[in-house]
Formats: sequence, C-alpha cells, structure tokens
Amino acid sequence: MKQVLWILLAFVLLCACEEKHFMTDPGYRKMVEQDFQKKKKVLEGNPGNLFAVFDSPMSVEEREALMFLYAYSPLIDLSFSGGDFLLENVRWAFQAREAMPWGKDIPEDIFRHFVLPVRGGKENLDTARIVFYKELKERVATCESMEKAALEVNHWCHEHVIYKPTNARTRSPLATMLTAYGRCGEESIFTLAALRAVGIPARQIYTPRWAHCDDNHAWIEVWVDGEWKYLGACEPEPRLNIAWFTLPVQRAMYVESEVFGKYNGQEEIVYVNESGSGVNVTSHYTRTAPTLVQVIDENGQPVVNAKVEYKIFNYGEFYPVVTLYSDVKGETSLTLGQGDIFVWASKGKKLGFGELSVERQDTLTVVLDKTVGDLFSGEWDLVPPRQHDITALSTDEERAVNDRRFAREDSLRNVYVATFMSRTQGGDVAMELGVDTARFAAYMVASRGNYSELLRFMREVSPERRTLAMNLLGVIAEKDLQDTPADVLLSHVEGDGRDVSNPYFTEYILNPRVQNELLTAYREPVREFLKRHDITDVTSLIQETGKIKVVDSLYPAKVVTPPVGVIRAGVTDALSRNVFFVAACRTMGIPARLSPISGKPEYYQNGTWHTVNFMTEKVVPKGELMLHYAQKTVSDPKYFLNFTIGKLEDGRVRTIDLGSNAAVDMGVGASYKTIFTKPVTLEEGDYLLSTGNRRSDGAVLADLVSFQVEAGKLTNIDMLIRPCVEKMEILGVVPTALSIVPEGKTKPEAIRLPEKGYMAIALIEANKEPTNHLLRDMSGMKDDFENLGVPLYFVFKDADHQAKFNRADFRVFPSVMQWGTDLDGRLLKGLAEGLCLTNTESLPLIVLLNAKGEVVFVSQGYRVGLGTQIMNIISRK
Repeated sequence: MKQVLWILLAFVLLCACEEKHFMTDPGYRKMVEQDFQKKKKVLEGNPGNLFAVFDSPMSVEEREALMFLYAYSPLIDLSFSGGDFLLENVRWAFQAREAMPWGKDIPEDIFRHFVLPVRGGKENLDTARIVFYKELKERVATCESMEKAALEVNHWCHEHVIYKPTNARTRSPLATMLTAYGRCGEESIFTLAALRAVGIPARQIYTPRWAHCDDNHAWIEVWVDGEWKYLGACEPEPRLNIAWFTLPVQRAMYVESEVFGKYNGQEEIVYVNESGSGVNVTSHYTRTAPTLVQVIDENGQPVVNAKVEYKIFNYGEFYPVVTLYSDVKGETSLTLGQGDIFVWASKGKKLGFGELSVERQDTLTVVLDKTVGDLFSGEWDLVPPRQHDITALSTDEERAVNDRRFAREDSLRNVYVATFMSRTQGGDVAMELGVDTARFAAYMVASRGNYSELLRFMREVSPERRTLAMNLLGVIAEKDLQDTPADVLLSHVEGDGRDVSNPYFTEYILNPRVQNELLTAYREPVREFLKRHDITDVTSLIQETGKIKVVDSLYPAKVVTPPVGVIRAGVTDALSRNVFFVAACRTMGIPARLSPISGKPEYYQNGTWHTVNFMTEKVVPKGELMLHYAQKTVSDPKYFLNFTIGKLEDGRVRTIDLGSNAAVDMGVGASYKTIFTKPVTLEEGDYLLSTGNRRSDGAVLADLVSFQVEAGKLTNIDMLIRPCVEKMEILGVVPTALSIVPEGKTKPEAIRLPEKGYMAIALIEANKEPTNHLLRDMSGMKDDFENLGVPLYFVFKDADHQAKFNRADFRVFPSVMQWGTDLDGRLLKGLAEGLCLTNTESLPLIVLLNAKGEVVFVSQGYRVGLGTQIMNIISRK
C-alpha cells in the first residue's frame, strides 16, 4: 500500500513540475520570489494571517501570479482586500485570456503588468473585473480586431460615465459606475478596469502637471498588435490615437505611466522601486529631447546620490513631476518636452537649483551652494513647449457616426440617472422620517446611484439617533454619500457615552473621514484593539500606536490603509498610522484630526490642540507669519494659483495647505485676503514662498523667496507677483455681423459688439472636460466679471449640446454671461475663416474682439485659468 502511495505522490509531483509557469524566465521568477519573501518577512507574525490563501489548492500558474501580486501590491491590498480577493482576480484574468480571441497573442510580460494587476492607480478596489467581464465578453468577442474591441469598450464606458470634477479620493470602478460620473483619474481607472476585464492590456497615463496651464490630466493607453495607442477614457473617438487633448498634450513637459511591478520594457524606465516602475512616455505625444543634469558641490566635485527633482510651476507651487538620484558622476538623465523646467537638487542640508531650457540646452549643472537656513531668492520665466498644428485626425463621416453613437450613449446613461431620487421624493421621505426636509433631500440628490443605501441607513437607525445620523451625512464629503454602504454609516452612529455637546463632536468625533481613505466600519475593530491592549487614555494610545511598525522606506503610502487594515497587518506606512491614531481617538470620544497646516496628527484636550510625534516627545515650537501684498498685479491672489508656502524639510519642499478647495481634486484655493486677515501660525523652521503669474501663451513668471519662522515671533514678508505684459496684436478680423440663437428663443439674433474695449465669445460643448474647466473658471470669478460688466457670449456648438447642459452642475455664473446656440455652425465658420483656424473641432474656442471685429486673443481646446486670462485682457481700458 505504501508503495502505491509513493508512486501516486511521485506522479503528482511530476505533473506539477510539468505545469505551465506564469513567469517562464527563471531569472525574473527568482526576483519575484525574493521580493515576495521580503514582503512576507516584513509582515511576519501579522495578526490577520495575510498569507493564508497560499494554503489553498491552486495551479502553479495561479500560485506564481498570486505571488507576483503579493510581491508588489501596496499593503492595503493585502491587509484590507485580502488574499482570497486577489486569487479570485487572478482566475478571472486567466479566464479572459482564454476566452478572448486576442488572449493567446498577448506576450507574457504585457499580460503580467497590464492585464493581471487589479490596481490601476490609487483607487479603492472592488469586484469590477468580474462584473465588467460578464457585461462585456459577448459585446467585444465578435469585434474584428483588438483595436475595434478597445474602442467598443470605451463606448460602453461612455454609456455609464461622463466627466465631472470631484475630490481627490479615487473611488472604485463600480462606485464610479454607480454615480455615473467621475474626474479624469476616475474615468481612466474605470476604463482601465473594463479593458483589463476582457483581457486587453491597458495602462493609465498621466501628466502630473501641465506646463501651459494649472491642472493635470489622466487617460489610457492600450496595447494592440504590438503597439501602445491612446484614448480618452469614457470619451470614445472613431479611432485610437485621437482625443480632445491631442493638441494640448504637445505642450507637456513630462508624461508618465506608473506600471505595477518591476517592468523590463523597451521604453525609458525612469525608476524601479519596491512596488512598481515609472515609464516615461512623453515622446509618444510631443517633441522631446534627451537632457542631462549634473550635481556638483562648491568645489566642483560630483555629488553622488543627490536627490534631483524636476519641477513644473503649477497651481502656485514648484511641483516635482519626477525625482531621480544622481549616479557616481553626479548625473541624472531624462527625456523631456521642449520647454523650460525648474530643477531642484539636494543632499542632506545642502541644496541648489536652476532652470533647464530643453529646447536651447541639453545639459544643466546645479551647484549645491546653499544650506538649509540660508536666505535666498530667484525669478524665472518658464515657457512651455509649443503646440504644432496637425491635420484632421478623422473624416467628417467618421465624426458624424461617432456623434450619433455619442448621443445614443448619453440617452442610455440619462435613463439610468433618471432613476435617482429626486428632490421632491427626498422631501417626502424626510417628512415620513421627521427630519429636516431641505437637508435630507439635498443628501439624497447628492448620493446619486447610492440613494438606496442612504435610505436604508436612515430607516434602520433608531428614531432617537436620527439627528445624529443627519449630522453624519452633513459632515462627510459628497463622494462619501455616493459610495458608502448603509452598514458602514450605521456603525458610526452606534455606541453610547460620547459627549455630543462637545463643540468639536460632529467634525472630529462623529466624522469617520480622516484623510482620503475609504470609509469603513472601523469603530468596533478599533474598540477591540483598545480593549486588547488595555488602552484607556490618549497617552497609552500614543504609546501603543508608536509601536506599530512603519515601513515607508520599503512601501510608502500609495493608498491610505484604513484602520482595520492597519490592525490586521500590524505594519503600515506613516500616513496610515497617523490616520489610525485619529480614528482611534475619535472612537474613544476624543476630538482628533490631521493638522491642516503640518499634516501631523492632533488631538484636542483641555482647550488646546496637541500635536503628536511618534518619533519623539519633543513639542515643535511655533511662530507666526504675515504676508503683505500691496500690488495690483492680481487683485486678490489665490492660494494654489498665484502663490503657495512650503516648508523646507531635509532638502524637500512640503507645500502647506492654507486653504484648498476640498470639493475638487485640484483647484484654486482661498484668496490672500481670506487667509491673511491675521497672522498664520506655523511651526518654526525654514520656508519658501512661491509666486507666479501666467501669461496668455502659457508661460509663467515665477518667483521663489526663502524665509524663516522663529518660535514665538512674528515674521513679516512682502509678497511680490510680477505683472504679465501681454502683447496686444491683431490676430485677425472676423465679420461684425455675427449671430446666435439666444437661450429660450428660436430665431437668430445679432451679437452686439462693444462700443469700446473688448468682449468675449466662447464656442463650447456640453459635458466635455475642456469646457467644464472653462466654466468652472467663469463661475469662480463671478463677482469680477459682474463688476467689469463686459458681455460674455457662451455659445453651444449645436442645439443637442445646449439641451444636455445642466447648469446645476456648476456654481452660479456671472450674470453678464449670455447663452445661446450656433445655428448650423455659422458662427464657427465665420470665426474660423476670419482667423484662418485649423482643427475647428478643438473646443472650447474663445475669441476676444473689439467693435471692429479685430481679434486680440484666441484660445482653442484645453486650458485651465482661462477666466483670469480673459479678465486680464478685456479689463484693459
């Protein structure tokens, strides 16, 4: 009998040896195994038994694929989503590869990095791969090519999701689908998940910051027939390599894809770290040039391992789009767009900086001739790459077919949106529940497709806790209303003994939101943690939280791990540990937050906010800063547009949030007059004041000034913003007999040109990202334009676009904006002929002209900050 068992065992082992490897390259497989063991060692002894899934039966191929995911996934995916979730995704990825016609033609490394991974960016994970595969498999299986299939997937995505700005948390693909809109990062993650679900290799592409305007953008590249091609996520075009950003992306300085795992592709690999690789794809989109930066010390000797940050001035700060480290020659190399970029180098307390003009020079030497604590300043004129005209990317026939599909897809999505709860329905439910009618109706409307979960929450909560429940809905973000399950909400209104009379109760105890983490039902697991460790006060909580192992050097925070994940792993990153501490304080009934100034955890006790530093008990002294702005260059400078303040820490600049717009991912913050009504309290230390003013051609006049804040003292700094001197030249002349169909009317009427000065005409589309940015600018400058009193004509390209435009999606617009429709394209034709415009499909088209029809400013397509540029020109006397 034993002999038979041994024979059977030998047979099983032989079969296992003959099973197909997921990673056929022995060298690469060995590297992944080593990285997997390193991750396993870091998480050794974790309370959640995070590696238990490997005890499950699976094939060699599945085991290696799962090992690959474990080796390079951020800690949240192991501690919160878990091994069973990842294994299920492995199996569905393999199923798609077998079922789809193109599956067998995808190279191993392309499948490994661009189909298998569950995560595309910083989104919350869900079961989208399974849901999307079932939705799409029959729809795409009959497509005659991979490219046709990718286009079809994007049409399906547009049926479900359109663009709308949201806050910085990237929700899961299914949550985006539930809501029916998302910002560009969410649209691209949604589309990425759909493409990968049916076995089409895809990667998220983004420019961390534009060089010519204040914003960023994300989109998708798909691998078809051995080549990477791009598409606008949820914005289908007739063919690949066509998108509304085809022209503006020519002005990008740097475009990147962050690839899951250690990637050995043929492209320019900018970095490889413990979780992924950075691929420079700038040359896919614009004219580029290779550059070299050498870092030397004051004696002219190369500095090895200096941190070199390539920065673009954007949203009022010098933002690092790439960080490299110098080699033994003190050098770093990088391919960039042909514009200007600011380079900041540091090592220890030494630093230096300079401007690299890529079109004119290929080498920059940066001397580390400054020391942290020195006072210094500088100014630079940073010019973005130029845009070049291109021939039409699609025919009129292709465009007409695509437009018809677009309209049908809009109607399908609108049918779904019509099922959301209306304000009237919400009001009826509020009366039934006995809660504030207007507030409740507003929450239900904002919840979009998640309204049934909010409804269940309010009906299941006990009547005596409904006031508490309403306060909870009022304090969380709009996006939280749209993707938080009822059970999670219920968990946060349960529990007795909390002091609801505390003035900070709603914001800093009841509120489950700490940073940009996924909202979870963390209070009961945290209570168990507190009980297990005998934690009864904030002092013992600080001590126990400080024992949590932090592994930032290996696995820095990519996505914040919720408190439950921190408990399961016993290991985390510094940011997630801080979030855990705040969540634990709130569970104990102690007001807590992450400081809006320093980002450090704070708790409120005895009338004071106390800063927590787990590394030391030393309290960081504080001083005060007062900025003085007496110029009229900009009437009231905006934070995160015209200026920012950053603290200098270990050679790195950390921008301080003195008033951001929390409703959107990126946007202009509070004004100077709002922030500096009185001195601002800051930790003592070294700081930088960055200021900038953007010209209409996209160039920025940027300045940098260092200063110090001393403990217990007031620092006074004069803020200077250089004026933009615009060249006022006649760019063309358009017919003075221009007409539109005014809103609410059926017949065209003439546009009245100004008797003196200038006016603006903008041709726009509805529900398109470039237009939405322009409209956000206009609503944000409502008072400025009304005080100026200059007419602004905003004209939809056709009646269909006007019909689907929803003004309620925006803040109130200036009353001087007059709305209308371009009848049969006559206005566009007149403007195009007078200005000799090409690519008339690139909207919005903004024209500033005088009484003679002389045009002094033209802008086509994507550009953020247009409101300010329009104001600067038409306000001239």
